[in-house]
Amino acid sequence: MQIKQSEKKQSEKTAARLTMTTAASAAAKTQRQASAITHANKLQWLQWLHEMLPDAESIFLYTVNQNNTIALCASSPDSALCDESLNNTVLSCVHRAKPQYVDNKANGKQHLLSVPLKSEAGHVEHVFVMRTRQLNELQQSTAVRLAQWASLQLELGSASVAATVAASKSSPEAQLSLSLMQALERHGSFTSLAFTLVNSIASLCGCLRVSLGCYDGKTLRLVAMSGQSKIDDRRKIARQMCALMQDTLACRRAMFPNEDAEAAPALQSYFKSQGEHPLLSFVMPGSQRDQFVLVLEREVEEHFSAAQADAIEQSVKSVASLLEIAHAQSLGAPQKCKRWASAKWNQLISWSRWSTKQWIAVVAFAALLLSFIVPGTHRISAEAYIEASDRQVLVAPQDGFILSAHARAGEIVSKGDLLATLDDHNLQLAVDKWRSEKAKNEQEYAQALALHDRSELSRLRADVQRIDAEIALLQEQIRRSELRAPFDGVLLDGDLTQSLGAPVAMGDVLFEIGSAEQYRLVLEVDEHDIGFVKPTQLAQLRMAALPTTQWDAKLGDVLPVAVSEKGRAAFRIPATIAGDASALQPGMEGVGKVEVGSRSLFWVYTHKLLARLRYLSWKVGLS
Repeated sequence: MQIKQSEKKQSEKTAARLTMTTAASAAAKTQRQASAITHANKLQWLQWLHEMLPDAESIFLYTVNQNNTIALCASSPDSALCDESLNNTVLSCVHRAKPQYVDNKANGKQHLLSVPLKSEAGHVEHVFVMRTRQLNELQQSTAVRLAQWASLQLELGSASVAATVAASKSSPEAQLSLSLMQALERHGSFTSLAFTLVNSIASLCGCLRVSLGCYDGKTLRLVAMSGQSKIDDRRKIARQMCALMQDTLACRRAMFPNEDAEAAPALQSYFKSQGEHPLLSFVMPGSQRDQFVLVLEREVEEHFSAAQADAIEQSVKSVASLLEIAHAQSLGAPQKCKRWASAKWNQLISWSRWSTKQWIAVVAFAALLLSFIVPGTHRISAEAYIEASDRQVLVAPQDGFILSAHARAGEIVSKGDLLATLDDHNLQLAVDKWRSEKAKNEQEYAQALALHDRSELSRLRADVQRIDAEIALLQEQIRRSELRAPFDGVLLDGDLTQSLGAPVAMGDVLFEIGSAEQYRLVLEVDEHDIGFVKPTQLAQLRMAALPTTQWDAKLGDVLPVAVSEKGRAAFRIPATIAGDASALQPGMEGVGKVEVGSRSLFWVYTHKLLARLRYLSWKVGLS
């Protein structure tokens, strides 16, 4: 019994597995069939949309996955090839989530118009791309809105897409969109678009007359009327129609005869004067600035119902924005400028709608305005130097060679300290030579004295004087070969420790020594700012070696001689430091700020640039 029960359980498990496998296979097959149906329907939808876009050379539909990767879903015609430029355009459209119109890098004569098709949750599920010739702004907007309107058919599911596309080919909205596209293709003007609209609505809705009015916020004018090529504003019907549209703007939609509500007086007057035809008048939804009013008239017995009015209003919902763009392009340059200024002003006074850039622009403008009002101290920047008041240079007294060095730049020395020594070996040899000459002269003098040779004695006395002068000169040169400090101070320049044995010529500067107790402050003011500087003006000083300490100084007389240093011309102005300046040492450098007056902040920070531009314009002959 136990064996039979175990065999029975095993057979039940096997049957269950077979059932699950069969169900899984059937589900996979159904999913593949549904996918095939979806692809076929999307291809049919794309081909239908291609028929409504006569300017498109080829169109593509891409699917966007969850990780923002794209895959080509369908193309029309089937032979159309996608390139790298097309894929990059699709990826950019997915990233920005808004329509884009760019040049086709693969072909300079073609352009790419990409439109993101979003789901109800706001995510981009598909991207529609059209490869076309150059389009103007109105044609671009028309193609974008047509693609977005047609994308609603994709959201109905794969089972009903084909039927929806087939039904939409004969729907009034599709026919109206196709008529408008053809009108844009032929003319592209606001007038042609308006007359095409009223004639198409009259044909599709079975109306005797359809009229279109435009209200720009100040005036309302009759734009188009079906069955006519132009509008004569002097006719009575045109004036009555404008009055009717004025009442419609107040109530947004009106029907007559209407048992539920009392019609406006202008509507009643028009109804009685034009043969008592049923009327439907409403403001077209979808526009932002301009308002467009449609008035439909039918036969006497064909009244408008509320459902029909809703259907007609829904069918022209996407047309008002196209009319608004076309109307804006048809305006002249003065009217366009006036509209632009009005729009900017309205945007300016609506604080809540300001963007970050606008706030930044307003703050910048306010700061600029304040800079013209708020005064500021005008200060001139100048390079500052601490120099010794007593300075002296030590030069080579004669040609020779450096024998030794006993001090270098930066050391404090006392008067008489040995700084360096020149090689005096040749001088010593010359002294020995002249001393031997002197000894020889003494012997000859003694001999001439013994012989009482007066002429020889005179010559020898003259030679003694000459020899003594030569020896004295050489001894002085030997003494001067030792360079000693002429006074107490600090060596500002000179380091001969690396030049031992090097030759020097007479007059070469070997050392520069300055007084360590007495020094002066010198400010170098640029020639562009020297006109603002006057004696006794105050300055603030900071040195590079002591940046945390500030000294006050008073300017002296401006020296009328400019020096050229570091590629610029500057004037040196001596100054006197007030207060304790014991921390300052000769050779220090810093920056001084000279207060030369008070001006507006704008002038303080821009006068240099303006002055240089003014000088440059005069130099090249522009002023």
